[in-house]
Amino acid sequence: MCNFAYIKYMKTNIVALVLVLLCITAKGVAQISHGGSPLPMLTLKSSSADFFVEMPAFDVAEELHTDSLNESDLRGGFRFAYKFMTSLNVKTAGTSFTMADGTKVWRLGIRSAGAYSINVLFSEFEIPEGSQVFLFNPDQTHILGSFTHQNNSKLNILPVAPVKGDELIIEYHEPANAAFAGRLVVGEVNHDYRNLRGAEPGPNLGTNFCMDNLVCDPNYNNQYEEVGRSVVLLIIDGTILCNGTLLNNTERDGTPFLLTASHCLNNRFNVTNPDYEKVAGSIVCFFNYNSPVCSPTMRGTEEQSMVSAVPCAINEKTDLALLELLQTPPVYYRPYYAGWNAMDAGVAPYSGIHHPGGSVKRINKYTGELNVASFDITHFKENNHWHIPRWNDGSTASGSSGSPLFDAQDMVVGALSGGSSNCTFIPGHPTLKGPINDYYYTLKDSWAPDTTKEITLKYWLNPMSFPIYKIEGLDPYGDAAAVRLSNLTNNGNRNNIEALKVALPDSGFVFGTNTTNPESFAEGYSISGEKVRIHGVFMVTPSAIGSWKDSKVTISVYNGNGKPDQLIHSQIFKPTYTNLDASKTGFIETDKPLNRDMETFVPFTSRVVAENEFYISYTIENVAGDTIAVYNLKSGESTKNTAWIKRSGEWTEASNVINFATSLFIDPVVQYMESSGENPVGIEPEDLNPAIRVFTGADRKQLYILTSEPGESVQVELLSVTGKLIQTNSFRSNQITLPISHLSRGIYIVNVKTEKTRYATKIVL
Repeated sequence: MCNFAYIKYMKTNIVALVLVLLCITAKGVAQISHGGSPLPMLTLKSSSADFFVEMPAFDVAEELHTDSLNESDLRGGFRFAYKFMTSLNVKTAGTSFTMADGTKVWRLGIRSAGAYSINVLFSEFEIPEGSQVFLFNPDQTHILGSFTHQNNSKLNILPVAPVKGDELIIEYHEPANAAFAGRLVVGEVNHDYRNLRGAEPGPNLGTNFCMDNLVCDPNYNNQYEEVGRSVVLLIIDGTILCNGTLLNNTERDGTPFLLTASHCLNNRFNVTNPDYEKVAGSIVCFFNYNSPVCSPTMRGTEEQSMVSAVPCAINEKTDLALLELLQTPPVYYRPYYAGWNAMDAGVAPYSGIHHPGGSVKRINKYTGELNVASFDITHFKENNHWHIPRWNDGSTASGSSGSPLFDAQDMVVGALSGGSSNCTFIPGHPTLKGPINDYYYTLKDSWAPDTTKEITLKYWLNPMSFPIYKIEGLDPYGDAAAVRLSNLTNNGNRNNIEALKVALPDSGFVFGTNTTNPESFAEGYSISGEKVRIHGVFMVTPSAIGSWKDSKVTISVYNGNGKPDQLIHSQIFKPTYTNLDASKTGFIETDKPLNRDMETFVPFTSRVVAENEFYISYTIENVAGDTIAVYNLKSGESTKNTAWIKRSGEWTEASNVINFATSLFIDPVVQYMESSGENPVGIEPEDLNPAIRVFTGADRKQLYILTSEPGESVQVELLSVTGKLIQTNSFRSNQITLPISHLSRGIYIVNVKTEKTRYATKIVL
């Protein structure tokens, strides 16, 4: 596991139990904001010229030309943003003032003319409890935040998602009684010059027309839905697009290993002596970025992202890059850790799942034999790649690098280095030769090239050196995994949907704003005899007129008794997306535009528990004309109605209004719970003591290790962040005190082995 080296994120000046809880819970997910709002627009307009910093002009045409010259058969390194290195802080830029209650406010404006979006990296980010940071565009239609002390990390950085437009405002609030003065430094500003994902949704992005959306595959529900959840879109260093795959390991312990390609991390080998630790820390992962329907292609959910990883094994000769995410993906992301085959090519048919050019997830198919070949790139060793001579379906594209190749058993056998395949075939053309000649580096050649753990897969994926070269995939949450419920899918075909219009002379959407003035809409779910925690809801909406600035949409949850009854939760719906971040590790929460067919995930802001029957409702206010709505099943697709409409304070089944049964494209994500308590099935209460606990004293001069068996043999290894062994000690006690005052400040790995188990964690001194 990567717990034995390169670990960067754990607060250890706390009691042991809290340390363990931080290891096993999944609440501190990167890019999750914490509510609140910036100061109103009126305040922003005062002395605006004083707090804006203008980025220098650059030649976009020249950057695009440079990108074209740097194009190669390597399919990573798809650059979309221009990076400005800065050092903007409260003392050198912006404006500061104090509110009547003593709150200190710092406001900084950043302008980069012509940018489709701007994202930043806080190269220093440490703020006290009670403080808030917001990022937004001048008219406050795109607001990210608040970011609070809960976003502090031992990396002391914060990457933020892009904000739409060429002007960005940062606003910091610090209470009068703050424990210390916050440290905020904007170290990078990234100017998006490609309008990445701006064309989505579309029939298929440009050169991607031959690549089917993942959901199009006939085996999607039975096979590819699950394994597809292991594939994530990566934004690296705020400017580069690649792919990654979550992998299982022989310990089956849920460690979030992430497989990608080394050339994604070193700018296609154009960086000398790359700082892989820094680059891995800059990564943003997007989960479940899929079109919810086969056709037309829709914009996928962009609300499920995480930032920062640490390197485990990098092998430039094979193109291997194995990382570990700093945190476990939360249960409502529904992560899946793919199985792998490090022995051979497995069996056909093969599938490649990927995000070409940063678009929604696609799938390729190859039914032929997989042979080893040399990829004609000077950096790679010979006979290191699986060769796809011609895809039966689909192709790869720039930005597809690092994506997995699965065999018929859904085991990863390799990851994409590059190739020349594309969707267009023109006889005699030097590059447009059709879907031919792609190369995936083999797992077997990266498994154990030698005993150096920094370049081998085996050390991390098979730490106990079992005679295992293949392993199946894993849902890290096991029996407690969250599930996506869908009446629409269960009752009909997800591809036979519509945004139903009201009958003339009225206008508008039946399940949205219309001139008949409905009050609310709801989708009902029956879970007879069951109790669930609802983590959030997916909603699929058609393109609309208006903006979230002018609208107010409220999402509510009701317990039911044959119809919506008791209100148990309500929150404002302001869908945001983490657009490709051109900062170091992140994205900036940006309000989604309404002019696109899209899927949005709404995470609930508080704990929501329902039993037997519940309803997800939405209410639309202050929107004029034909605008916001939710897709529904077409007439004849279902004999069971689950959609509801509220008029004059009364709920009625939608079938009574439109004369056919239908369901709304509203899919809740739930965990089933034991009827006797509040714990999801399969999850132990959080206060159980672990077999091994490791923590430091308040002065960080002593390391304390507690095990469960008195008198057992215990070996303690202390390693540097790079995996170098510093010291080894052996004990025969279940209460160990180890002096560490001689160690310099930094991050260390503690590896504890007993006669029955082993445990590894990180400490920060």
